[in-house]
Amino acid sequence: MATDKKTTIILQKNIKGICLINFYLNGIVEISWDTQLKEINKEHLIQIKKNIGEVGGGKKMPVYISTIDFLAISDSGRKYSASDEGQAFTLANAVLIDNLAKKILFNFYMNINKPKTPTKAFGTKEDAFTWLLSL
Repeated sequence: MATDKKTTIILQKNIKGICLINFYLNGIVEISWDTQLKEINKEHLIQIKKNIGEVGGGKKMPVYISTIDFLAISDSGRKYSASDEGQAFTLANAVLIDNLAKKILFNFYMNINKPKTPTKAFGTKEDAFTWLLSL
């Protein structure tokens, strides 16, 4: 992607040990998990939601989630992420799925904890951003 409105980061929030959140000029929020994190839990997601809500002024924003290998999510984290409360500031979720193991986990999540907001998997960041910007 060329440097333009689609890729211009206007703010970064680093939640130490959890993730880096990039806020783009186009309104997309990108979550990049810390590579040392082994399991996402409800408390992590509450911190992310709080940051998105503060920066976005309480409005719903499109969210792109990059993934890393061998990252699990706790039962309480899965339930929270699919709840109205967990999705309070999320317009839609685009998730990077770049291998078979991640695809299996994503499909499991989608079948067990159906998110309240549109959630879709993509093989590339560019395709995910295109979809998010079309909403």
